[in-house]
Amino acid sequence: MPELLQREKMASGEEAQRSLQFRLLTTDHLDDVIAGLSFLTKLPRVDANRIAVAGHSFGGQLTLLTAERQNSVRAAVTFGAAAASWKDWPELRERLLSAVRKTSAPLMLIHASNDYSTAPGNAMAAERKRVSKPQVLKIYSAVGKTSEEGHNFVYSAVDRWETDVFKFLDANVH
Repeated sequence: MPELLQREKMASGEEAQRSLQFRLLTTDHLDDVIAGLSFLTKLPRVDANRIAVAGHSFGGQLTLLTAERQNSVRAAVTFGAAAASWKDWPELRERLLSAVRKTSAPLMLIHASNDYSTAPGNAMAAERKRVSKPQVLKIYSAVGKTSEEGHNFVYSAVDRWETDVFKFLDANVH
């Protein structure tokens, strides 16, 4: 997908790139995740009552929209959802805040302190608290020296978040 978005930006500008990304987030890619969940729930070895979703960055945004649409999701975990785009993209902010308001599943929102921004996690946790819905916000100490390293700590610092995430899942997916 990054190549597709980069081509759109080069051909038509940043606003066109955002428009395409938002469309993919709320249609094609979301539909793919929903179809994948539907497939999983039909497998005999899968307990359809114990499904959680998790995602990083764009995948974290998809996680929030999936949890909003699928009542069968028992918990959702995001890593750095919207960290790079929160500040400058009001349409995305409002769409994700709407999703966290409507989602019944408990949410765990995760960032490293040196992510591009921790504002999305803080705002979404505050919104969940405002509507009295379960949430956990974890902002871990900096990973690496750059925002990119902080954003990608899901891959490079599993030892920091793994125990907390599995405790969250154990408590909410029963």
